[in-house]
Amino acid sequence: MTAATIPFALNPIQWRATDDGWLDFERELDPRELLLQIKAAGFDGVFAEVPAGWTIESYRDVLEEVGLRPAPGYLVVGSGDGVGEAEILERAAAAARVHAELGLDDILVGAGMSKDATRVQHPARGYAADPARLDRMIDLLGRVGEVTRAEGVRAAVHPHVGTVVETDAEARAVLDAVDAATLGFGPDTGHLAWAGADVAQLIRDYGSRVTGMHVKDCRLSVARRARELDLTYQQTVMEGLWAEPGRGELELEGIIASLPDEFAGWLIVEVDRPDIPDPFESARASASWMRGRNGSSRERPTDPAGAHA
Repeated sequence: MTAATIPFALNPIQWRATDDGWLDFERELDPRELLLQIKAAGFDGVFAEVPAGWTIESYRDVLEEVGLRPAPGYLVVGSGDGVGEAEILERAAAAARVHAELGLDDILVGAGMSKDATRVQHPARGYAADPARLDRMIDLLGRVGEVTRAEGVRAAVHPHVGTVVETDAEARAVLDAVDAATLGFGPDTGHLAWAGADVAQLIRDYGSRVTGMHVKDCRLSVARRARELDLTYQQTVMEGLWAEPGRGELELEGIIASLPDEFAGWLIVEVDRPDIPDPFESARASASWMRGRNGSSRERPTDPAGAHA
């Protein structure tokens, strides 16, 4: 295969990691300083998220000033917070309009979760699978996809541990049920591997629908032990599940290589809980790995290996 350069961005959640294995999205961060640090760490782009109190125009201006490009953001649907379908669809349309104004034509969409959710207490195994519940989510994701498409933005399902769409089988059920023009695929290497999927094979099977990918490394040995001991989501994280790209146990190079040659989306790095305690150093190490392993000088292997827990 010919060499391929794929742009990479950061979702800077290592700055939001909490001491109990969760994320605090209310944590106060100076948006401009954070963007400067992301750029200084070596990233091309940043997960699109207009800071509170900023206009889309001011956000776009600061991104241009700093030298970062916006990469697709994330929309949570069906989080169990009592929000009705009409409001979910209104939020989806609004998020799509923001993305369109930022020059983006896709957005990742996933089911929500809470600390007390059953699958958060028993994660990464498809616990208490409910076909009827999954069907309702499939229907909702299809409607969300229709709404965002009307705004010129394609939604992509993002399987995530602790949610209704967690396992390989559940991801396939969604993708098989909803038309490709309405719903793409936005895999997360770490969450799918944690749930036992062969990530590379899943990407190969639905490669034409992959609009972007979250690059997340993890320790499969921790994931296996946590499932054996029935550890909670947070307990598993605290056992050392997550790591910066190249510091965990996933064959990330093989997974990235499983993307089709025509892939034109973003690779978005996420480190839910940094293995390198300082968030900036965590980001810098992540960018260094991405630049060294996913650049114009690297040939994709012809027979990429997958990764499974």
